[in-house]
Amino acid sequence: MTTTFTHQTPEEQITKEVKPMTINDVSFAKQFNGYDRAEVDRYVENLTQAYQTAYDEYNSVCAKYNDLLDKYGALCRQQEQNKSNVVVIAKTLVDTETLAHKIIADAQTEAEKIKAYSLTEAQKLKEDAYVEKAAAKIQAQKLIDDANAEMTGIQERGRELIRSAQAEAALINSQAKRNLDQTNGTIAGAAAKLKELLPPEAPDVKT
Repeated sequence: MTTTFTHQTPEEQITKEVKPMTINDVSFAKQFNGYDRAEVDRYVENLTQAYQTAYDEYNSVCAKYNDLLDKYGALCRQQEQNKSNVVVIAKTLVDTETLAHKIIADAQTEAEKIKAYSLTEAQKLKEDAYVEKAAAKIQAQKLIDDANAEMTGIQERGRELIRSAQAEAALINSQAKRNLDQTNGTIAGAAAKLKELLPPEAPDVKT
């Protein structure tokens, strides 16, 4: 297909959309004693090839540009994602650090509670042991006092029994002595009477 730009100068034709495939379709008005058509055709052909090369390079550059633009967009999105991840990681680190501080604080508080409880229990055990020791000492002293009192009572009862036995023995001894004296008196009286009853030549009866 041949396109004829009638009544237009070459400058006017260039203002149209020009592509390599449309250059060959351009025709010029014929005039007497004009340019050599063969040379014009060769020039146009060379121009078409040069333009085709430039057009291909332009398309290649555009494709590379679009590819780079896509990659740039992907990098931007990745960067935004990385920023988001950094924010999430930073928040996670802050939360983790906060949690760690809380755990440490809670552990310290619990340790202080345990320490205070242990000291209180130890003091209580110490006081209880002191009280028990004092009570045991009092009980032991009471047992000793009771034993001493019992021993004193036993000794006193023993002495009382001894005194009673001594008194009874003295009474018995005194009674026996009286009885003996009475017996001796009776014997002496009987002997005297017997002496009176015996004849003179009879020997004396010994008492």
